[in-house]
Amino acid sequence: MNGRGNSLPGVDYQRLQPARKLLPMGLIQTDPHRCRACHACVRHCPVKAIRVSADSAATDPARCIACGRCLQACSPQARTAGGALQRVRRLLDRREPTVAVLGPAFPAFYGDWQPGRLVAAIRQLGFQGVHEGAVGADLLARVVPGLLSAQGQPPCILSHCPAVVALVERHFPQLLRHLLPVVTPLVAAARLIRKPLDQTPRIVLISSCFATKGEMADDQIADSVDAALTFAELNLLLSDAGHTPQRLGEEDFSGPAGGLGRRFPLPAAALSVLGLGTASDPEVLSAEGADNVLEILRDLAAGRIHPRLVDLRWCRGGCLAGSDGGSRLSAFARAPLIRHYAATAKPAGEIGVDDVLPRSDLQRRFTHRHPARDLPDGEHIRRILQATDKYAIGDELNCGACGYPTCREHAAAVCRGLAREDMCRPWFIKRLSAQSRQMEQRYQLARLVLSGREQVGDLVARDAPTRKLLQIGRELAATESPLLLRGEPGTGKKTLARLIHDSSPRAALPMAMVNCSGRTAEQLLRMLRGPDAPGIEGSEPPGGLLLMASGSTLVLEEIGDAPAEIQSFLAEVLDRSHFSLPGGKIEQPLNVRLMATSSRNLEAGLQEGWFNRDLYVHFSLCSLNLPPLRARGDSLPELVRTLLRRAAQRLHLQVSDMEPAVLKILQGHDWPGNLYELANVLERAAQLADGAPIRAEHLPLLPTAGPAADSAERHRDFRASRDRQLQGIEHSLLERFLHENNGNVSAAARSANLPRRTFYRLLERHGLQRRESPRGAPRKGND
Repeated sequence: MNGRGNSLPGVDYQRLQPARKLLPMGLIQTDPHRCRACHACVRHCPVKAIRVSADSAATDPARCIACGRCLQACSPQARTAGGALQRVRRLLDRREPTVAVLGPAFPAFYGDWQPGRLVAAIRQLGFQGVHEGAVGADLLARVVPGLLSAQGQPPCILSHCPAVVALVERHFPQLLRHLLPVVTPLVAAARLIRKPLDQTPRIVLISSCFATKGEMADDQIADSVDAALTFAELNLLLSDAGHTPQRLGEEDFSGPAGGLGRRFPLPAAALSVLGLGTASDPEVLSAEGADNVLEILRDLAAGRIHPRLVDLRWCRGGCLAGSDGGSRLSAFARAPLIRHYAATAKPAGEIGVDDVLPRSDLQRRFTHRHPARDLPDGEHIRRILQATDKYAIGDELNCGACGYPTCREHAAAVCRGLAREDMCRPWFIKRLSAQSRQMEQRYQLARLVLSGREQVGDLVARDAPTRKLLQIGRELAATESPLLLRGEPGTGKKTLARLIHDSSPRAALPMAMVNCSGRTAEQLLRMLRGPDAPGIEGSEPPGGLLLMASGSTLVLEEIGDAPAEIQSFLAEVLDRSHFSLPGGKIEQPLNVRLMATSSRNLEAGLQEGWFNRDLYVHFSLCSLNLPPLRARGDSLPELVRTLLRRAAQRLHLQVSDMEPAVLKILQGHDWPGNLYELANVLERAAQLADGAPIRAEHLPLLPTAGPAADSAERHRDFRASRDRQLQGIEHSLLERFLHENNGNVSAAARSANLPRRTFYRLLERHGLQRRESPRGAPRKGND
């Protein structure tokens, strides 16, 4: 160990990564760069003195009892202790008079060292003297019985364990009056060393107890001791100095030798060493281990038990185990080493306490250190529980993965600022799974959008109707109301929907579209709500579009063609703002803005009964009518340039120019197919021109516009207009093939890749059956 915390023996922590900036939190510090948010420290801290933040888990000094369990649990070694080791090294380097007090448990941690050789090795480090800490237990044995008889109302809690004392001061202050007011054995030995000397030396305590470091923060102890090391830290000093037991001679301890105090580390031996009887006394309660200590203190505080004397040691195995980790032996293997040393070593003599040390120097007082915090009320705890999906008692798993024994204790810790909601592992895993599914849905949605995206043209706003339309569309983009876009086929309803979506607060997510034409009610319901059963991977996206497009916009193309069941389903979803997943058991809130397009007369659908009235009410509140292309004459030139450029990019063609006569022809046409028709005409012209300027002959036969009334009548029916256009194109093609083959019908049929009889029937249908060619006579012998 390098003075920053616990370590394992044989590990050279001086050569680890360079030190980073630490977060000072009392005795124990946290390196946020090393913390992995595993919360092992929280799980192993019996008093929950760990404050978890977004960056790391730091120690709350007001709650910490310095037991050191969090240091042992931290695998990344992000948690470290104060720099006692560096302080001792500085004292030794400056050759200041320094003595060591060796805890009575040292034989269990240095079984391969003879005690005299260990003393010699410590002195060679620079210590002027090495004293036995067991002498402190012998000193206390002469005053404790008298103090116990003078103690007030039982129970009396022995105060020889620093962790237990800190626990009572910080978490059970109602038991402070029951603590026996004496110092710990090591502090008693330190005061014995300091009292008779004219020149007070620096005193360093060396033991298996990490809590001794925390004891140094008490003002009553700080004037007696300068530093506290663990046996693991002493191992580092010996290792750096190159000391081994085989190379050293033996030296005696400084000062008086220990007597019965050498047995003090043994389980339940404190009672006999201090002359207080044995653990078999029914009025005496003796226990070891954090769980047992906490249970006994809770029972004492609640008045459920009434022993006369209580002997508690925080560590399981007592001082033989400690929180040090400096020995690989178990507490059971260490106990014989203590007994052997206590039996074979002969005490040099006895100590007269009144002659050497006044009784008052062995006494101390205790301080109320319980942190004053308001307890969270039930409402706050309920909110935290619900935030982690715990709405009933059955939802509280009490699994302990967060580090707290119950879900309610975790919620209370969140209210106090000691914990975070995401420490609940089951809820956190569930949330990650939901986020993963959501990401998968967003990916599938983006893939659907990109694969089905069509670009038929832009809403070029050179004409007044389109400018006004775009202005209204931008105003409606900020709303969440359903929106209906109406107009003839090919007027750019999908393009306008995309522009409105891109201007809305939902623009960060891709817009989804579903075409209602030509699909059954079952197909559309599966697309909107999701499949009833999972399909083959890749065949259907997970969930429906209402769930996948959450937070985005969903466009329902040709809503008038949707089956009646789907219209009723959409009306119900808009009424309730919720929809049910397949199975009908799980309700999902609607977080999708719905837009619809229609080229049909929905008002006529209400009268004829093929359109749902409730759905019409929802969509008719916000409705936009797109003008046809024939009403956008001012925008036609720019639209022609845009569509030609897009066709050239898609077909990898070079379009050089267009003759002025071509634009006049385009402007004179009514365009019953609107942008679709214009895009197709320009694409065919670009292919025929093949890099040359587009001329009139590159255009298909376009009938000129008639009177306005006649035009409106002709465009009232889209299918009829389309059929007339196809007939005109067919007529033009027949004439072209006959002209190219000099009126030879058979050759024209072969050139058109049609049977001759079919070609004859087409000629007859278009009134060309009585003349072989309109521009030339057929050659003889060729029919």
